[in-house]
Amino acid sequence: MASKTEKTIIDVFWRRVESNSERPAVLHKVQGIYQPIIWREHGRVIELAMGGLAKLGISREAHLAILSLPSPKWTWADLAILSLGAVSIPIYPTLNAPEVDFLIKHSDSVGIFVENELQLRKILERPSLPEKLKFAVIFEGEAPPSTDKLKILKWDELLKDGEVYLLSHKNLVAESIANIAPDTVASIVYTSGTTGIPKGVMLSHGNIYSVCAAIGERMSFSENDQTLSFLPLSHVYERVGGQFLSIFGGITMAYAESIEAVPRNMIETHPTIINGVPRFYEKAYQRIKSEIRNLPKAQQILINWAFSLRKAPEQVASESMATRSHQSQSETSNSEVKNAITKQLHAAELRAADRLVFSKIRRRFGGRLRMLMSGAAPLPPEVQRFFDTIGLNVLEGYGLTETSAPLACNNLESNRPGTVGQPLKGVEVKLGEDGELLVRGPNVFKQYYKNPEATAEAFADGWFKTGDIAAIDSDGFITIKDRKKDIIITAGGKHVAPQYIENLFKGEAIVSHCLVYGDRRKFITCLLTLNREMLKTVASRHKLVYKEVDELYHHPLIKDEIDAAVGRINQSLATFERIKRYEVLPNDFTVEDEELTPTFKVKRKHVTAKYQGILDSMYPDEDIELEKI
Repeated sequence: MASKTEKTIIDVFWRRVESNSERPAVLHKVQGIYQPIIWREHGRVIELAMGGLAKLGISREAHLAILSLPSPKWTWADLAILSLGAVSIPIYPTLNAPEVDFLIKHSDSVGIFVENELQLRKILERPSLPEKLKFAVIFEGEAPPSTDKLKILKWDELLKDGEVYLLSHKNLVAESIANIAPDTVASIVYTSGTTGIPKGVMLSHGNIYSVCAAIGERMSFSENDQTLSFLPLSHVYERVGGQFLSIFGGITMAYAESIEAVPRNMIETHPTIINGVPRFYEKAYQRIKSEIRNLPKAQQILINWAFSLRKAPEQVASESMATRSHQSQSETSNSEVKNAITKQLHAAELRAADRLVFSKIRRRFGGRLRMLMSGAAPLPPEVQRFFDTIGLNVLEGYGLTETSAPLACNNLESNRPGTVGQPLKGVEVKLGEDGELLVRGPNVFKQYYKNPEATAEAFADGWFKTGDIAAIDSDGFITIKDRKKDIIITAGGKHVAPQYIENLFKGEAIVSHCLVYGDRRKFITCLLTLNREMLKTVASRHKLVYKEVDELYHHPLIKDEIDAAVGRINQSLATFERIKRYEVLPNDFTVEDEELTPTFKVKRKHVTAKYQGILDSMYPDEDIELEKI
């Protein structure tokens, strides 16, 4: 719980440095072993970085960018910038040089922190340097020589400069944080750009603090909790829900070595809380299912028995209700005794299943997880049921960059799968006439940087327009249906929500990604990419002979598997929603090929344009000609 005098996350941070000085703040790998950094050391590094930046002339309202994968140095740079009252601009390290150049220039950044020389080259190898950029600090490796236009220094050099500067500026921290108010701009976070040129969302210290305080009330965190951070800190979801919330709750934050190393890092760090995206949970679910299929038959039977138990309570209750009204009083009494015995036996079976099966799966996730947060996209129901069955609570939430990440979330006490929970304290929501979710509250940004037109378009009578079609039930739980701009209107005038159908495909292990298409067309089609690991599993099951996985894409048995998956999806859809034709792409969508955002959402507009020829090939020529009219 924060003090009443605290108004920003920076206030909370420096209070933690003082009150939790000897407790671990972060964990990071040093020579292959996770080592703790206590709050006192955490604060000292940031103080030195502040001094180094101040010596470079940085003060309130200066704009500084960060271009790096997550690491303690990312956090130290960010908190040093914010503690000075300056503005941090996170940039995804997966962006290419022209995109990085655009963001540095548009944000008016005067300095930048980069992970290594590879990231620095994205700046140095451009035809010209951003005009306002004066210096770059490199986290790892050697720094190339400075030029007359750009000073380049290593992280350690920045800290040494800061140490000298602080000798004559002992009150730098206290004086800097005293001048930070809730309405002070903390960060300009550029939208990931699924639908065009990124917009710079200006978030204030008050925006960030309000979310942390509201989540702190909604969730039951303690200083014994520990989180593993593996999502990009460039994204507001992990930065607010991971980095800043860990500060607010006094939670120890461990940094994953990489996204590929997360399974190993979970076992090493034993987190109690993680922030994930549906793609992370889907891959974990599919990997475990694939491994189960390769186990000996006896073990498969045991595991299948354990998972079958999840249906038993509903069946018992249903049968009990169905028969009770037709029984006499004595028969009812006997029935209740039998039901009580059945429930006791079922409870005993569940305990056995947990000991023999579920606990072993949980140990794969570190053995201590109690909260698994999911955001950025809908979580497939089958994946949610899997984690619930093994005893891991996945809690869905929802937010946007413009709402400082979560504006709603479930919690352990009232988790309603399929919804993104209830609005956080202080957040108001309502539906527009067309079903669009509208939001207002202390978490909502005020404007886009240097883009008054987009700012005006984003609000209606003081309500922020999320762009998402939603439903709100009588208890205030929100269900997100689809992006407003993504809704398909077929040639027959039917409205189809593509995300809903794409989400259903996430329960099919052989499918990696799906893009549904059909606006102004007579029927719905889709592009599919395949899960290559699952292809190997299917090939092994059917004893298929192959040299390269690519050969399997054209095998008739694989085609049958895909047809069966599409058939299962179609059974749950209305006739006008059903997939009439599909094409399988030879490669999966990737962030590097600009087909996915850094949080693994499909860039619909870009992918549609890239594969327009394939999409058109699934329709009669006359349909395509009509569409062009």
